[in-house]
Amino acid sequence: MSVRQNCAGAEMSMLNRVLLAAGLSWVYSVTLGLLFAACTSGRLSFSTLRLPGVVPVALITSTIIALVMTPIAAWSVRTGTRNLWLYSPILWIVLAAWLVAVVPWNVAYGEYSVLILALVGLVFLGFIPAHK
Repeated sequence: MSVRQNCAGAEMSMLNRVLLAAGLSWVYSVTLGLLFAACTSGRLSFSTLRLPGVVPVALITSTIIALVMTPIAAWSVRTGTRNLWLYSPILWIVLAAWLVAVVPWNVAYGEYSVLILALVGLVFLGFIPAHK
């Protein structure tokens, strides 16, 4: 009976990690997607978000990217959720700074460069030893 409880506990822990990774992935993806939309006019301007269709396209694209990134984010949590809570805001700040610095300069490569940088960041987070 205790082995069964341990297995159920491990599954619940895995489910919690996947849900946490999915939630953070979606929130970070949507906020970065809206920031990307605000930067596409050549400068950081939140008035761009008031244009018709900008917010729905940003939300749909961000949701698709979050779905693609969730397995990698869940893998990066394998060392512990504490690492995700500690280092993922740092990764978000780096990605946001990259968006603000690069996208106004070169919009064509901005979205892909942030996606690649996020993938590299998540893989890097996956190799950081568990934080005590």
